Amino acid sequence: MTIYNILWYFFIYAFLGWCLEVCFCSIQTGSFVNRGFLNGPVCPIYGFGMLIAGSSLAPVRDNLILLFFGGMVLASALELVGGWALKKLFHTTWWDYSDEPLNIGGYICLKFSLAWGVCVTFAVRVLHPAVAALVDHIPHVLGVVFCAVFCVLIVIDIAATVASILRLEKALGRISAVAARMREGSDAIAESLGDKAIAVDGRLDSYGPEFSARMDLLRAEMADSRHRAELRLLRAFPRMKNLRHSEALDVLREWIQSKNEK
Repeated sequence: MTIYNILWYFFIYAFLGWCLEVCFCSIQTGSFVNRGFLNGPVCPIYGFGMLIAGSSLAPVRDNLILLFFGGMVLASALELVGGWALKKLFHTTWWDYSDEPLNIGGYICLKFSLAWGVCVTFAVRVLHPAVAALVDHIPHVLGVVFCAVFCVLIVIDIAATVASILRLEKALGRISAVAARMREGSDAIAESLGDKAIAVDGRLDSYGPEFSARMDLLRAEMADSRHRAELRLLRAFPRMKNLRHSEALDVLREWIQSKNEK
């Protein structure tokens, strides 16, 4: 494959993967969910996955059994490495299969690995010939222009998404810092009075008016259109876990859920 073909296949499968994720999550939740890690309608992991699977499994394309298990292993490995890498980079787990049987670290599980095997088999045997034919029918000059535009848009989207994650991390840090100060104050009062009953019950909203006021300010900031990307990430990944500020993340998630219910 030429670089031209590689780029087109990547963009097409990244878009189709986004469509698959949106359909799956929308059916589960009953409402539209922009499930992608990026803001645009792409899931890059699907683009990378199909490029790897398409090139690696081409020799066994006519053997359904080998194609299925090969696709299952490759897709699961990519999901495992991708989940681990995102966790290391952003101190956050974006999906969690810990409650699924036969999972590995919560990154992958047997149920979805089998589903990936079916998807890869269908994509290699049925979908890819149609995609390849479509790419071949695009006028080359026009295709190059579109590839360049898509590359620029993806780079911009990645930069915007990383900035959103950093802003979200900052907001969670602010919540955690205020909660920690309120805890220290509550612990000091309890120690001086010798009354353990004064200790807080563990919920951040119980730390007093100062915390509530600061939370109201933060919620107002998050509701601003400039922070829409952070809210989208929280809605898109409801099982997201932040390793540094797990309790603060729960507070924001509860607030988002209460807004959705109104």
